[in-house]
Amino acid sequence: MMMLLVLLGMLAGVSDAILCKDDIELDNVQDYIYRLEKKPLDKYWSKYVEPKANANNELVIQRYNMHLTYTIFGKFDSDPSDATISAGYYKQDNSLIYSVEVDCGAGMWRSYAPNVELPEETEKYQEGQLEESCGDGEIFDVILKVQQAHLMNWLYNGQPLQEGSQNITFRKKGQEAVRERTLYVPSPDGRPKGGAADATKIKIQTTGSAVITRLAFGRCIAWPEEITRNCTAVNEWILKRSKSIVLGHELYGANMPTYFMECYNDTLFLWLQSKIHPDEKSIPESAYCCCVNMETGKLFSGDKNVDCQSSKECIQSCTSTSYDADLIAGT
Repeated sequence: MMMLLVLLGMLAGVSDAILCKDDIELDNVQDYIYRLEKKPLDKYWSKYVEPKANANNELVIQRYNMHLTYTIFGKFDSDPSDATISAGYYKQDNSLIYSVEVDCGAGMWRSYAPNVELPEETEKYQEGQLEESCGDGEIFDVILKVQQAHLMNWLYNGQPLQEGSQNITFRKKGQEAVRERTLYVPSPDGRPKGGAADATKIKIQTTGSAVITRLAFGRCIAWPEEITRNCTAVNEWILKRSKSIVLGHELYGANMPTYFMECYNDTLFLWLQSKIHPDEKSIPESAYCCCVNMETGKLFSGDKNVDCQSSKECIQSCTSTSYDADLIAGT
């Protein structure tokens, strides 16, 4: 049954969100597995990192960019009083890395991690109350933000499903520095190996009236299709889930607050977006400038190679492509 639902979901089609590796439309499924085509430590995700020679004079990648984001979209198609939403990150052998459950009836969330001493066993890690109740006919989203092998966190409708923080000492340009980060997720694997570095899939299961309608994955920012024709609403959604100190959740945010959509007016998007979230091909400290559809905010042609340039070399104006004079005249 699960395999059938997965196949049906895949047949529902693929949408064109901005620079996501995958943006998959699903047909109201309740069981879904997304499998990573490339492992987190594959060179694919760190293309700009030049290999260096190790002690055996072998060229190897000595630094990886593991920042990956999974955004799960869904809705409650009837009374959600008995609905649950579960999502988990797993290794190839199906052993758990980190999972979360949203329990609408109880108004609670719970997260789970492997037992450090007995890895084959799962135990509750944290729990808390939902800030918003589940509503009949309402949409919802669940985000998994991965930063490092043992640093990752979940959000539900913009609410962090994790508590606590720690100060981590690291070296920057030869100097010792301290940074506040989320807590390490419990794992039997010794840092910095294992954990999310060994991930191969994310599993999603729902019960009751909760159904999954879409999954976006990659180094990108996706938003619900239901609000895509309202630039102001899109930015409110993005910033609530960002690392903004004022509008988002700082440590627990999915992306930096600098990556939002530029609006022409309340509903229309600016035809040239100057700072689209970088992806796996971006060089450090760069983003993209892209020509976008003024009504939807999505790439104008749907082809990154046509619509986008590096923010460090942005010379396009998009006036001959995505600029829509008729839309401007009608405002």
